Amino acid sequence: MLSVIIITKNEEDKIRACLESVKWADEIIIADNGSEDLTLEISKKYTDKIFTFKDLDFASLRNKAFDKSSGDWVLYVDTDERILDDLKREIEVLITFADYSAHAISRKNIIFGEEVKYGPFWPDWVIRLFKREDFEKWVGEIHEQPKFKGKLGYTKNSLLHLTHRGVDQFMKKVMDWSKIEAQLRVNVNHPKMSKWRFLRILFTETFNQGIKRRGFFSGTIGVIDSMLQVISMYITYVRVWEMQKDTPLENTYQKIDEKLLQDGFKYP
Repeated sequence: MLSVIIITKNEEDKIRACLESVKWADEIIIADNGSEDLTLEISKKYTDKIFTFKDLDFASLRNKAFDKSSGDWVLYVDTDERILDDLKREIEVLITFADYSAHAISRKNIIFGEEVKYGPFWPDWVIRLFKREDFEKWVGEIHEQPKFKGKLGYTKNSLLHLTHRGVDQFMKKVMDWSKIEAQLRVNVNHPKMSKWRFLRILFTETFNQGIKRRGFFSGTIGVIDSMLQVISMYITYVRVWEMQKDTPLENTYQKIDEKLLQDGFKYP
């Protein structure tokens, strides 16, 4: 028996195709993190096993959902991923013969409307298929990783990853994830941010994305994605700088307004 687990939050534009691609599974588990759109209404057409967990990190959501599943094998699929027909047939064979405890699946990445295969985007292995008895847990608040016992296998076929759907979608993800990334750095006492650290981060990340990961040599999409990744990292460290301030910025602006009201709007 195969259980598919999908984590959701306001995914009404992606969830139907995702569910269609996995409806052949024996069980579908939806672990929702507080959707306010039509995500759950759409999901109800495919499964009645819908559970709501609010304000949890990704690893916790995946673990909570695992506890709700009952299959001998568990497959994790994100809402912007699609299980292609060849991969479906391969998975059916893999869970029948069960030679491995877990399987990594490569991803075909569609970035800004085009399939790309440079640097990190191919084969882009993700460990998603687990034998229940050998699975332990997911760890990490962001970019979570699974822990399991036994051997890891690799699939021959890939799933489709429909990511980077536009600048708005990309930047929304950056604004959400950068808060978590920044807090993790502050929690381990990251050195105080300064102008030199900002400049070093800017140049280092540009080199990593454009040269080391080959983005600048991979056409227009490669250049666009590389520079957006640089911006993403930069925003994370701006948030670190904000969090390191002795006085929160909102308090600073509140005090300015209070002073203006007190002094009859004379500044400074």
